[in-house]
Amino acid sequence: MSDFQIENGELVEYTGKGGDVMIPDSVTSIGDRAFYDCHRLTSISIPDSVTSIGKEVFSNCSSPTSISIPDSVTSIGEEAFSGCSRLTSISVPDSVTSIEAPAFTECENLQDFTCPSSFAKQLQTILPKTKTTIILHIPDISGMSTKFLLSVVIGFVEDKRDWSDENGKVYAKYIKTKALKLAGMAIEHPDLFYLMLREKLIFAKDLDAFTKAVQDSGNTELIAAVLDYANSSVSEKDKAKVQQKKETLDTNVTNFLFDAEQVEQISGITFAVTGRLKTFANRNELQACLEACGATLMENLSWCVYSFNTEHVNYLITNTPDSGTAKNREAESLGISRITEAQFNEMVGRKV
Repeated sequence: MSDFQIENGELVEYTGKGGDVMIPDSVTSIGDRAFYDCHRLTSISIPDSVTSIGKEVFSNCSSPTSISIPDSVTSIGEEAFSGCSRLTSISVPDSVTSIEAPAFTECENLQDFTCPSSFAKQLQTILPKTKTTIILHIPDISGMSTKFLLSVVIGFVEDKRDWSDENGKVYAKYIKTKALKLAGMAIEHPDLFYLMLREKLIFAKDLDAFTKAVQDSGNTELIAAVLDYANSSVSEKDKAKVQQKKETLDTNVTNFLFDAEQVEQISGITFAVTGRLKTFANRNELQACLEACGATLMENLSWCVYSFNTEHVNYLITNTPDSGTAKNREAESLGISRITEAQFNEMVGRKV
């Protein structure tokens, strides 16, 4: 008697005892709950005749560690892989155009996930909630939630993709602006660490903090590499700029203009300003203040990074946040936080 109940090409139910299972080539679709609760299923081979995987197909199949989806599949149903608690990796091919969320809920050991760029904006509903980082392999990061960008960067590095094309440049830009946030992951993933050094993706202003993070890790090989990078890859001009900014910041802290711990929190943040200032002589003084804190002042609220990725400032400083000025309206439409000059001074602990 066959272990498979097949009707008009649809695998309706699997009745076998589990183990290593090969689905027959006659199957064109796997019906809802076909392998539901099959705890003894250790591995599954899906033929390239299959075009759709229904709802809860492999739900609660707790033994498989990986499942290969063939290029013939175009749709994956809701909770198709839910409860696959030992699943560590899965690759969704480019042929898939539809994934019903949450397809991978309760896959708490999932470590590696590949999917087409078209699903980048759905990751929050597609992926399970886990305590560990899921390494994502997605070619295009434009429009993706910042929540997943760090994980995608690791996947991009591990894939050893081409850094010379436009998409590679976008990744390089992101890595350089987020070098400090990436320090921990770079230590954990040496491929990223050595890429950042090789491509010089660490701003001079971030180098000391990045180096300290590496030194705190205790990894002697990485420590030697980053110290060599600091001594040889960064120009004397850049070193001088870093030192000058440090001296400016130290002076400001000493004179009680800033609170040192609060200043650290805005390092790497981008601001814009509109209207008249009250506690700064002019915008140049505000810009100097921000640069001393490791932050940036932009003229526009958004700017283009290469040809297809737009970034926005983090805060708009305005003493009239409720007025209907063009910049206030634009900030509201872009979801940019508006703060008053007094709130900014409080943010950095500036005494006025």
